[in-house]
Amino acid sequence: MSTYLAMVFFVAVHAQKISSDSLKIEVLGLNDKNQHEQSILILDRVIANSKSTSNDVYQAYLLRSLTYKSLYNYTGALINLDLAEKAAKGSDFAKEASSRVLIEKIFIYFDTKRNEDFDTALQQVTPEHLQYIDSETRAFYECIMGHLEMRKGNYSAADDFFDACIALLEKENPKHLPIIYKVKVELYNLMNQQQKAIAAYETGMSYAEQFGIDIYKITMLETIIYFYASNGRYEEAYLAQLEVTKQRRKYDAANRSGQLNNLEKELQQQRNDIELKNKKNMGVVLVAVIVLLLALLFVLFKFFQSNKQRRILMEKEVEHMRARLEFYIKQSSDGKPGDNLSLNLEKYDLKDRHIQIIQLIREGKTNKEIGGILFISENTVKYHLKVIYEILNIDSRSSLLKRKDTGL
Repeated sequence: MSTYLAMVFFVAVHAQKISSDSLKIEVLGLNDKNQHEQSILILDRVIANSKSTSNDVYQAYLLRSLTYKSLYNYTGALINLDLAEKAAKGSDFAKEASSRVLIEKIFIYFDTKRNEDFDTALQQVTPEHLQYIDSETRAFYECIMGHLEMRKGNYSAADDFFDACIALLEKENPKHLPIIYKVKVELYNLMNQQQKAIAAYETGMSYAEQFGIDIYKITMLETIIYFYASNGRYEEAYLAQLEVTKQRRKYDAANRSGQLNNLEKELQQQRNDIELKNKKNMGVVLVAVIVLLLALLFVLFKFFQSNKQRRILMEKEVEHMRARLEFYIKQSSDGKPGDNLSLNLEKYDLKDRHIQIIQLIREGKTNKEIGGILFISENTVKYHLKVIYEILNIDSRSSLLKRKDTGL
């Protein structure tokens, strides 16, 4: 049995057992186990089912958005948030849905550093919106509020926000606690409280390992790398960098996201094949009717005209589906990291040393030459390059050279 057919069989067996109340637990549980394709199959079944309520469809699109977000496919996440809000439009839970969609968009804009969109969305939030979201989502929102206080230098206020988030998540869903301990590490680093920062890291990583969530392990490792580097602990930073690279290869978000896109194409093709089969069957029936009712020319003429109109409508529908598929393919393609050959270094958290090294690389200098110019060892140059590649989300020196700098 092929992998795809095996997953279809999994959904056929399990989907009937999933109620609206347990859909979230089922899908997010699969995502935590890196079984994102099975999540998409289950959600597609809910969306395509004519018996699904508007709330079922809304929840399915919302969960599909979270699935894409977990693989850093923010374009796909935003598309599904819009579809979720559309599915809830006009329902008795429309305000609740709009509130959740708004908050989820704020999370995405914050993660992707879309500051203008983030500020605009944040200004739209009212106390009424916050009344509609659950405690878990409220904890993530409060975490962002703490992050904003931290940026302003209000460290005590930020710590209070983070402690409140921890209290909420310990009660509601402790598997997400690494998100809060991550920012705790950043806060304590800014406060020059290294022991507290290390303790926060160890606590966050213990939760990530306890619940076996790879993306949170990566998040904690990336945070401790910055902590070590900013405190001159370069050897420890390098070892953590090796581990995060290993974990990223294991998680393989870009490839998994591509697999989800391919799966959606297969599902769309499956629907098209069913329609094509139905059209062929209809044609066979029409031929039989024509042969049997040849004497009834008037009735046959009317029947043919009716079929012609139906065929036109079906062809239009096929064209509409094709257009939608091309749109999703384009959106997914536009969202792949590395496609944009322009590079604004000002948008990244680069140190002066990193920018010096980038400029020397663009001048054609080797690692050894760069070390001589900057009075550092060649190994230190290599370490800085690894940090630069991680920050810019590229994988090689040639990728850096290909990109035109628009910021400096």
